[in-house]
Amino acid sequence: MDLSNTIRLGGQALPEGILVKGPKYTVIAYRDKSDEIDFVSLEWNFKFFDYLRKIPLIRGLIAIIETFSLSIKSIFVMAEISDDEIDLDSIYFKLFIGLMFVVVIFLTLGIIIFIPKLTSGFITNYFSLNTSLKVWIELFLRFSIFFFYIFLYRFFAIGKKMFQYHAAEHMSIHAYENQELLTKDNLRKFNKEHPRCGTAFLAFVFIYANIIFHTIDFNLGFVFLFLTRLFISLFIISLTYETLLLGWKSNKMIFGKIINFPGYILQKITTMNPCDEDLDLAIVAAKQCVELHK
Repeated sequence: MDLSNTIRLGGQALPEGILVKGPKYTVIAYRDKSDEIDFVSLEWNFKFFDYLRKIPLIRGLIAIIETFSLSIKSIFVMAEISDDEIDLDSIYFKLFIGLMFVVVIFLTLGIIIFIPKLTSGFITNYFSLNTSLKVWIELFLRFSIFFFYIFLYRFFAIGKKMFQYHAAEHMSIHAYENQELLTKDNLRKFNKEHPRCGTAFLAFVFIYANIIFHTIDFNLGFVFLFLTRLFISLFIISLTYETLLLGWKSNKMIFGKIINFPGYILQKITTMNPCDEDLDLAIVAAKQCVELHK
């Protein structure tokens, strides 16, 4: 494989398959009703955001919007393959994607930020605890909710399969980036973890959120508290992306390895050893994606 002709690949694990994304095209590999491997390709490029992708801090928000939108569309593509009638180009579908993005943002803010904040305040007041303990109670609740959810997901069948798909996707991209032929034996040479995995994004958002929200004291009313935390949450998303971008670009250096370390640790939870059938899916998705970009 000529390295000069390689493209940057990314990917996602889906409930029913593996997605591999290049600069312009995306391929989803899945198993049909007869358990044979099939795939569908999407031309997925947010040209409207091309200029914004070059602006520091703003590009992080754009990346999240793109990733989330692609995830939602992929789910609907799989539903369409299952014979459900969905018009992916309709205005209603696009509005639905926008609505789902808002809902997920608010749910995330509620579960990870506001619930621990309000609960720690209640516990502190109810038991007449020292106010200095409130910070530690909130921090404990955040860590508990975050890691419990991710770890618990491993014990569900759909979670286990998605974590295996997640690992297979990483291994196929590793093999491609190291100019190896995409075979099962070659894929198994590589780690389940990948430095550009989006799981690292979750890790750093969590780290930054806890540092910033416990450094700044917000003595505000509920409305102003909500708006302030919403604005800072968006800033955290942008800061996280810039941090990871720096880590990705310096991955071979000690500095880059330190930045990428939290993501690697979290990937130990979000990846599981794939079976041969999972690797077959990842190989098809990666091969077809590369082929479309030729």
